[in-house]
Amino acid sequence: MAKKRREPSPKKATRKARNEHERATLSDLWEKLPLKYQHLIILVFLLIVPSFIFSEVYFGGQQFVAHDIQQFRATAQSVIEYQEETGEDALWATNIFSGMPSYTVISNRAFTHLDTLIRRAFNRIFIPVFPFIFCLTGVYFFFWLMGYRPLPSALAALGICLTTYIPIIVGAGHNSKLIAYSWIPWVMAGYWMLSRSEKRWAGLFLFAIALNFALRAEHIQVVYYFMFPLAIWFVYDTVTAFRGRVLPDWSRRAALMVVAGLLALGANIQPYWSIYEYSAWSIRGGSELQQETGEGGGLDIDYAFAWSQGRGELLTLIIPGSYGGSSAEGTYWGPKTFTSGPHYFGAILFLMFVIGLIRAPGHLKYVFLGSGMLTLLFSLGENLFRFNYLFFQYMPLYNKFRTPEMWLIVTVFCFSVIAAMGMKWVYDSWQDGTLALPKLYLPGGIVLATALFFTLFSGSLLSFEKEGERDRIAQQVASQQNMRADDPQVRQFANRYIEQDIKPQREDKAASDSRRLLLFVVLGGGLLVVTAMRIVPASYTLAGLVLLAAVDLAQVGGRYADKSGLVPGELSSYEAVDRQVRSIDRYIEENIRGGQTWPWRTFPLGDSPFNNAVPAAFVYPSIGGYSGAKLSHYQDVIDHAIFGGQAGLNMQVLNMLNTRFLTYPGPVNLPGWDVVHQGDEGVVMENRNVLPKAWFADSVAIVPQARDAIAELNRFDASRTAILMDIGRVPEIVPTGNRSVEVTSYGPREITMDVAADAPSYLVLSEVWYPKGWHAELNGEPVSIHRTNYILRGFEIPAGEHMLALRFDPRSHILGGRLSWIFNILILLIGAVALAAHYRKW
Repeated sequence: MAKKRREPSPKKATRKARNEHERATLSDLWEKLPLKYQHLIILVFLLIVPSFIFSEVYFGGQQFVAHDIQQFRATAQSVIEYQEETGEDALWATNIFSGMPSYTVISNRAFTHLDTLIRRAFNRIFIPVFPFIFCLTGVYFFFWLMGYRPLPSALAALGICLTTYIPIIVGAGHNSKLIAYSWIPWVMAGYWMLSRSEKRWAGLFLFAIALNFALRAEHIQVVYYFMFPLAIWFVYDTVTAFRGRVLPDWSRRAALMVVAGLLALGANIQPYWSIYEYSAWSIRGGSELQQETGEGGGLDIDYAFAWSQGRGELLTLIIPGSYGGSSAEGTYWGPKTFTSGPHYFGAILFLMFVIGLIRAPGHLKYVFLGSGMLTLLFSLGENLFRFNYLFFQYMPLYNKFRTPEMWLIVTVFCFSVIAAMGMKWVYDSWQDGTLALPKLYLPGGIVLATALFFTLFSGSLLSFEKEGERDRIAQQVASQQNMRADDPQVRQFANRYIEQDIKPQREDKAASDSRRLLLFVVLGGGLLVVTAMRIVPASYTLAGLVLLAAVDLAQVGGRYADKSGLVPGELSSYEAVDRQVRSIDRYIEENIRGGQTWPWRTFPLGDSPFNNAVPAAFVYPSIGGYSGAKLSHYQDVIDHAIFGGQAGLNMQVLNMLNTRFLTYPGPVNLPGWDVVHQGDEGVVMENRNVLPKAWFADSVAIVPQARDAIAELNRFDASRTAILMDIGRVPEIVPTGNRSVEVTSYGPREITMDVAADAPSYLVLSEVWYPKGWHAELNGEPVSIHRTNYILRGFEIPAGEHMLALRFDPRSHILGGRLSWIFNILILLIGAVALAAHYRKW
């Protein structure tokens, strides 16, 4: 017997009819627009919003050549020059840190892709215009795939792509980080298609190509960080498939994800193979001195946890000025050494996030909540030490990265997804007639109470004083006045300065941004109230919320976008750096070779030599430079051997590094050094005892461990003794006066020397030792390159006349380039199949 259909009660039928009538009465122009026009309007709006932050680039004909871009240009100069002269990849940067692999300096593209072509065509405005295009359209497409309407999708796009951290990295010149981040939404969209869509060829192609482009930016830290929410999402989907008894289908989808990931990795095997190979020898792989003391590999934990977000500093997610803003403003008082600005989430996004968290249906929001909370805890670094130390020790690759606060870009991404879910709930509830004021009381009350609380009490809750600040000010005053830091007058001045001059500025900033939060919350909440009361349609309210979010994020983003790196559009990065070259640099440039095939090196002592490449490395080879991934054994020498001795510098180490010139603001009393040029910017001093590019040692010292070698560097005579490690035997050496060596050719890929000796000898070459890729031949026969003097190369030379040739041909680069071509072509073929499947309805 058929079950009788239950009729709705008269009361429910009346309410449903009333709701339908109200919706008809409140029908609006937005809902009458065809969906394609809604998409078009929103996309145009999204692409316009960044121009309010970077109007100088969009409309003023300027471009960013910021600090990091200038450092890159100077660092990469020797590589670029070699490539322009020969058409061959240099692979070895001769101008920084006495020579190092160029993999982390400049990319050697094995495959010209769409991103490369766009960059060439729009080079002047590529940054920041095109990453914003990629990011905003990617987020919008991601939410369209998930079935979201245009306005909630727009809110997510604003939160993800205009969080304050993005304008900050644009101004800082962190271009690779920006580009990698801009492709993450497309990676998420690819995952959605592979996990839920029936268009599996399209999903396979999108996931592979998006991950490929993200990896091509060569900022692996960004990609690694976003693997965490993807992994959590994958686990959630796996559990859901198990409970829904659809594991076979899910297994096939998961297999396609693995294939897509392998294709993307394969497409980037060059340069990542080389970078992976190099990482074990860089500071990211850890120091031998650390390993000998049982500290393990990876970055030093203090270095890795530098720039940890303070616990209280998380308040800047909703009140950007609560901790003073940026160091450039002189008001930042958080725990970091300095900062360019806060990670601001946005007042409207905060409101919608709380609504989404409490009201949005479904369990997917907990995936993004869990991911956001986990990465928020990661961002605390040393300020949540036990938790983060556990991951630092045991999570693969976790200890290869620094700057924990960067995890907050993942937090903001995940929380923005939940904010869009909240806006979707508002729209859906209004559409089905279930939106009512009581449902907004709890989330709205939480947000309003938070804003009111900090508006009223931020001045009494926050200290507005940096830890140890009073002591530092007292020390500065004491040194200026030639007094003791604990003198009562000095302490009184420091206290008065803190209380009367510094704190009021910080309090005003926090109070102003607290009131700002309250204002946006009241405006956003008011829009929600009038919609819940069915005074205005939901689409109008959603549009108002999106507009408020855009104003909010653009204002704060503009506040912290550093515009000091803007230069006229016609000025290239080369010209921007070249303008900083001084007369002392030109003097060295003119005398750097002295008629030889190889150049001397310089120690730019007055220019923060081991954390700066401008202008020194741009003009001549330097024993310093700028890199976050120096060779670890070279860093050991910087830390433990270059500085020391009676003059404060280890002359033997400088001699063995071919350091002929030193620059400084004024003359320095150094034994064996003379002032040879003096200009307005400083002096050039010349080393009379500098060793040549290659020389013969009279004896060798065999040491068993790294710390022994470092100890020898601080007491040996570089012209006579060679320090060897891990050779296992004592090379045969017969000191004689009948020895000669001439460097006949010198370049980043090849060095040749004519060598002659009438007895077995040991030759030291002042080039940095790196075992992955350098090969040596003596008269065409392979010979060993011995690690000498901790960081240099050495060779056993038999009696007679010889031709010694060195060639840098890392297998990772040669084979990796071929494999990259193959995998890139495979991805494009999958794209062609996906296109055919779409039109042929496969």
